[in-house]
Amino acid sequence: MNRDCIEIEGLQLRCIVGIRPDERDREQSIVVDLVLHLDLRPAGRSSRIAETVDYDQVSRQVAALLEFRRYALIENAAEEVAAMLFGVHPTLESVELRIAKPDALAGRAAAAAVRIQRAREDFARGHETTKWGAVEILLETREAGLYLLHVDAGQEIPRHHHKVMRELEWLVSGTLLQGNEPVEPSLPVAWPRGQAHSYHNASETRATLFCCDCPPFIPEDEIEVGG
Repeated sequence: MNRDCIEIEGLQLRCIVGIRPDERDREQSIVVDLVLHLDLRPAGRSSRIAETVDYDQVSRQVAALLEFRRYALIENAAEEVAAMLFGVHPTLESVELRIAKPDALAGRAAAAAVRIQRAREDFARGHETTKWGAVEILLETREAGLYLLHVDAGQEIPRHHHKVMRELEWLVSGTLLQGNEPVEPSLPVAWPRGQAHSYHNASETRATLFCCDCPPFIPEDEIEVGG
């Protein structure tokens, strides 16, 4: 493991995570600690942010994913965060991640937490060719799919929508247009189920989007049981 690292301590946010009925429709506080292992010598000698990982960007991406999703287990949340980070930050070599729920054992313990260590090779990638480029599969579980959408120069992801899934997307690299407006880099956008959108790559280089697909959340008291 590389001895160099960037640390983010005590990232605080609120999201829905838990298996008990009272946890499925309300946000809880969680605290995230990250240790990102990568070679910091290039940035240390060049002073270029492109040679390292922007911790402000990482914190926003982690928060966007956790707040978009509705997790049953913090184990699942940790695994998805790790897969996302390796996907959108190619210089990362390994990640240490702790997610804590401070209120999970109120009155009995300060927090309940999971801690994982993952290396890039822990996540096998799948690839699918499309008319507009390629889809790189970062992680697929029962609850969600995490992908990189590579849009070739001059190509377009045509106007589309998902009848079932919600989508979280942001531009990782390159330039894309929605209509005549440029897509702002690294700005997470959550697309509700059924909202149509498209992307056009008018540049001469490939562009890449991060995408998380997941089903819409249905409160427990609205789930229909039986035929």
